[in-house]
Amino acid sequence: GHRAATPEQINNAVRVWAKESKNIKLVEYAKSYEGRSLHYLIISSEKNLNNLDEIKANVQKLANPGKHSKAEIKRIIDNQPATAWMAYSIHGNESSGADASLAFIYHLIASKDNKVKQQLDDMVIIIDPMMNPDGRARFTKKLQEHRGAAPNVDRQSRLHSDVWPFGRTNHYYFDLNRDFYFNVNPETIGRVEGINEWYPQLMIDGHEMQAPDNYLMGPPREPVNPNIAPSKTKWANTFSTDQTAAFDKNGWRYYTGEWFENLYPGYSNYSEYRGSVHILYEQARTAEDGIRLDSERVRSYKKSVHHQFLSSLTNIETLRQNSKAMYQDFVNDRRKVASKSSQYANRSFVILPTENDSRMDAFMEIMHRQGINVYETTKAMKVGKAKSHTGQITKSTQIPKGALVIPNRQAEARLISAILEFDTKLPESVLLRERQKTLR
Repeated sequence: GHRAATPEQINNAVRVWAKESKNIKLVEYAKSYEGRSLHYLIISSEKNLNNLDEIKANVQKLANPGKHSKAEIKRIIDNQPATAWMAYSIHGNESSGADASLAFIYHLIASKDNKVKQQLDDMVIIIDPMMNPDGRARFTKKLQEHRGAAPNVDRQSRLHSDVWPFGRTNHYYFDLNRDFYFNVNPETIGRVEGINEWYPQLMIDGHEMQAPDNYLMGPPREPVNPNIAPSKTKWANTFSTDQTAAFDKNGWRYYTGEWFENLYPGYSNYSEYRGSVHILYEQARTAEDGIRLDSERVRSYKKSVHHQFLSSLTNIETLRQNSKAMYQDFVNDRRKVASKSSQYANRSFVILPTENDSRMDAFMEIMHRQGINVYETTKAMKVGKAKSHTGQITKSTQIPKGALVIPNRQAEARLISAILEFDTKLPESVLLRERQKTLR
């Protein structure tokens, strides 16, 4: 927390720790456009690490419960460790998350505390310490260029204001936190493959916001995408209660649910549609030396890192205590959306054939990476009432041979609907509150 670690320092640290610790399995899941490695670390007890294939297979069974008996599902839940995916600094100039991840990793593998040992016995904690190494490299280089011989806490200075091209984006200036279902970039492709293999119960995403602010955490405000399972709101409130209590104990400032929403499914919260509880951290940006606030207090970079570190510690303990009930809610919802009584049961999305084969192939690749079942018509067929993307409803429609059909009634129903539905309807009460707020 004294200075922002460079991508090279972070990758060196995780490689060394993976060699030194029996509680880590290191996975390189992608290379950035500039050739930098992206890793996730699977941290758990030696017993769990030796049984990762079985644990992952059981996760897949819970995600597709219709193929398994209730007795088998109960047995799996009773014996299955909790799973968390902890990800940091997808925006390269939002640096404190990645530095907090280093403290978090070290804490989990080096601590002799019985509580930490219990956490490793009961959980598989997957940490993605640096989601955007190319952007971070750009950012840390500029920090180096703008440092002075003496500490600089004036937030108007170059050290604290950043300059274009900012470190937020990747090599091609693509915002990777808009890419979780488009899967355009190598960083996202590798990351989404890992997340989708694990169906983590908890996914956190460590960010930063404007310097004069303090700290924002979940749960989100409305509008929340109606395709997110209602149980996610319940669990978001549970995690928030514990996280805010930890901040209260330290006398730290924070707020929840004021300005971020979970409406667009291309953020990291796409995992919510697949069953995770997603938690956003937004720490007010504090580059290295610290910044002087309007109150004349100076907030250090180390404190910013500490905020994200404590949030991570608190969230995994909440997960450990509630994992079994969360698994049951997950299974119940996956059964429901794939049943004949589901709100998604009686509709399918149809993509008409086109001569643009590359575009159809790209669409199929998106569906495949998200585990969505797609079928192709082998002959022309006539269907009854259908709605076009422009809203017209026809009494009878001819679907030609070679059309792609995506039934909404399948395990990934919520994500399918969030991606493909033509119009996400928001509750009238939400629209009314937004209108009243604008008028005031």
